[in-house]
Amino acid sequence: MKQELIDMTFKVVGWLVLSYFYGILISFTLSKIGQKKWQPVAGKKTDPFIHGQLIGNIERTFAMLLISLGNVGAISMIVAIKGFARWGELSKLDSDVQSVAIDKFIIGNLLSLGFPVLIAAIWFFVSQF
Repeated sequence: MKQELIDMTFKVVGWLVLSYFYGILISFTLSKIGQKKWQPVAGKKTDPFIHGQLIGNIERTFAMLLISLGNVGAISMIVAIKGFARWGELSKLDSDVQSVAIDKFIIGNLLSLGFPVLIAAIWFFVSQF
């Protein structure tokens, strides 16, 4: 029982660390898309990188939890919540910046949610042997 708890703790901490560094990779990738930068409409002192990292880590952790529980369909709720939350912000942007921002939003979501799916697929295939 104690060894199982230690193993689970290492897995959770390992996942959080891996998810954090993957978030940095996603941010780097998104910074290379488009020449125009955009900032959140609400709040002038917010740091979108920090908030994006936190949201991404929570998103990937929930996605991995849902996958491990066998409830893959519930991942669509994560996409819906993020889309609903960002819709107001994205719709207020100038049209020349809006398309780049929407592209970054979609690419970021696909990269972020694709990561837990990839890890789960690898875990599934490795555990078969």
